Amino acid sequence: MELRHLRYFVSVVQQGSFTKAAEKMFTAQPSLSQQIKDLEEEVGVLLFDRSAKKIRLTDEGEAFLPYAQHALENAQLAIAAARQVAYNKNNQIYIGFLNVAELKVMPLILDKLKQQIPDLHIHVQSLTCLEQIQRLKNAELDLTFTRYAVQHDDYENLCLLTEKIYVVAAEKLHPSKHQINREYLRKQNIIMCEQSASPVFYEKINQQLQLKHLPHHQMHWVTNVLQHINMINMGLGFTFVPEYLLKFLSDHVQVIATDFELPTLQLYASFRKNSKNAALQFITQELKIQTQLS
Repeated sequence: MELRHLRYFVSVVQQGSFTKAAEKMFTAQPSLSQQIKDLEEEVGVLLFDRSAKKIRLTDEGEAFLPYAQHALENAQLAIAAARQVAYNKNNQIYIGFLNVAELKVMPLILDKLKQQIPDLHIHVQSLTCLEQIQRLKNAELDLTFTRYAVQHDDYENLCLLTEKIYVVAAEKLHPSKHQINREYLRKQNIIMCEQSASPVFYEKINQQLQLKHLPHHQMHWVTNVLQHINMINMGLGFTFVPEYLLKFLSDHVQVIATDFELPTLQLYASFRKNSKNAALQFITQELKIQTQLS
């Protein structure tokens, strides 16, 4: 039994289809089906019930699934451990971040880090939350700054800050100082980040406005912070922004009072608990000190 057999098996379960799983795994459907048959022959039982219109697991397949997932996860952790040793030998650290971390956190730690370890090679990458988490699990990053707390025993999360969210718009769109309610907001043009670009932020706003039910012609979608700022400053609609973005908005853009409570956003630093990377240990210690002081 090879890891690829388990990857194909788990992919079929997740996709609910041999065809979709083959597309996801970038292989031909007949080849994937044969790999699953080979796996079933080695295990000695049928893992999928192919008699129904929709692919589903047999009872034996249900029992096999969590162990297959665990084996893949352990393989990923084994790769991560080996990569970490290599990074430590080369005196390197890889950090992923969001814009808010670049502005509010990185300046506090990078200068101290270079003073502490002068010959350290620091690699910083601006990535979405999901990209960072995936690369952290693949050991391509040592430290991430995201809106997520990674739910796994091998990782530690530090909540660095909590930001308010505000409704803003150009004055021409709302010249009065009156509070607005959700119904009023739902009738306006809305600037909003794509779900894939910022899933946590998207979900918090979706809970407020039920974005999928708004008319398509009212929505202006953005995929990065710069697009978001530009469209706000152009006066193309109402939008929600985290606190750190307010300083980048034009003078003719105003914060608008609401009669409903707005959510908050957290920023987390996430890293492996047992990493031997000296630079990572220094940074996380500094971050813990900063969070205690704030």
